[in-house]
Amino acid sequence: MRNARNKPLISVVIPVFNGNGYLPAAIQSILAQTYRHIEVIAIDDGSTDNSFEILKRFAKLDSRVRVFRNPKNLNIANTLNRGIKLAKGQYIARMDADDVALPHRLAKQLHYLLLHPDTVIVGGQVKTIDIDGKILGRKLFPKSNKQIREALYTSNPIQHPTAMINRALLPKNFIWYNSAFPPAEDYDLFFRLGKYGSYHNLSCFVLQYRQYIGSATFKNPIKTFAATKKIRHLAITKYGYLPSLKSKFIHSLQVSLIALLPDFLIYPTYVLVRGIRSPLQLLADYLGEMKFFPNVIPKSDNFTVQP
Repeated sequence: MRNARNKPLISVVIPVFNGNGYLPAAIQSILAQTYRHIEVIAIDDGSTDNSFEILKRFAKLDSRVRVFRNPKNLNIANTLNRGIKLAKGQYIARMDADDVALPHRLAKQLHYLLLHPDTVIVGGQVKTIDIDGKILGRKLFPKSNKQIREALYTSNPIQHPTAMINRALLPKNFIWYNSAFPPAEDYDLFFRLGKYGSYHNLSCFVLQYRQYIGSATFKNPIKTFAATKKIRHLAITKYGYLPSLKSKFIHSLQVSLIALLPDFLIYPTYVLVRGIRSPLQLLADYLGEMKFFPNVIPKSDNFTVQP
């Protein structure tokens, strides 16, 4: 398929690090979108598997795919910043290498942004899936600008790989992702975007979000929350964010809970409180995935790109 225009309206930026098993499904889900005037900026961030070869094969089959490779692992923030610099589109859409975008995701988000030119970022609702693509549950997010701003101080109210950002509303020297805050660089960005426009999440599901014990979310919850605390402090002292008394109280409870819980219980507790999985599902994950981990990611060398 070699009929993409020179200046696509949407640039989908996908950082890739050892995405092998899930990468083909992720890329295919973007190429199969009902809205087709896009480009895909896929950057391999020093993978040690065959992710780069997979990306190159997609690029040969579809001219909308532009593939790059970092000379070494630079981390997700620096990789995303590189991808955005390379992007041609007015709208920057995020996607991860192990998730699956639903077919109308880009079309519905673009439609909303065109009707609401003061909206700087739009996300959507999420279905959670396991390592085999089986639906586990869902993550529901606040929809309106007011609800999202209120929720920012106590949670991340936009699922990062659902985000589409209207960069026409941002200054040319805007600093996108701060590499000092992994793995919460998106959280920092979301606070800063609020200065330039409104937030919104679509009411419909736009993504299948893969959750498994080997994912980045599970790796170091203490480090994640430490970065979150720093970002919340910056939000108040530097970004001009004013949390409500309720938000401050919830934040204090979170800090206390993190201090009391053993590391291995932090993320499971979050999953249960958030309603993402039932206790039985979570137990099954540990009994199943830990048994086979780290070989939980299937190998996928064979794939086809549908027209």
